[in-house]
Amino acid sequence: MKNVLYTDDAVAGEAAGIGMGLLCCGTGSDKAQEMLAYAHDTQHEKIIRGLAMGLALISYGIEEAADTLIEQMSREQDPILRYGAMYVLGLAYRGTGTGLREAVSLLEGMLNDNTDFVRQGASIALALVLGQQPESVVEPFRKKVSLAAVWA
Repeated sequence: MKNVLYTDDAVAGEAAGIGMGLLCCGTGSDKAQEMLAYAHDTQHEKIIRGLAMGLALISYGIEEAADTLIEQMSREQDPILRYGAMYVLGLAYRGTGTGLREAVSLLEGMLNDNTDFVRQGASIALALVLGQQPESVVEPFRKKVSLAAVWA
């Protein structure tokens, strides 16, 4: 798949980025840094988006192990990579309740991003993080979730 990615064909590269994420789903693979580096090297938005989604899949369920990647991607200049950071966070912490306050505070900042689809990604990630939580846990965040849905 890496060979397909490096052909720099937009459609095939996007599929390769997602495919790499599917192959390494939930592993927190060391391929993540290599994928992020290639996202910086390419000019194709489709490839960057595919790599961002692949990185999110790699981070599925790994919680704190994804924190460095989340921090790195959320500070990117490219809005597609910031959007991907929201999915990395959402899938890494989906429904766990672990690190809830920290995750929500990062997402709150991203809800004010200048780019519409980054705000949308933050709203979706917030829903993923708060999903499957008891009402007593979700209640303090209910207003933020409602506002996030409106802003997105």
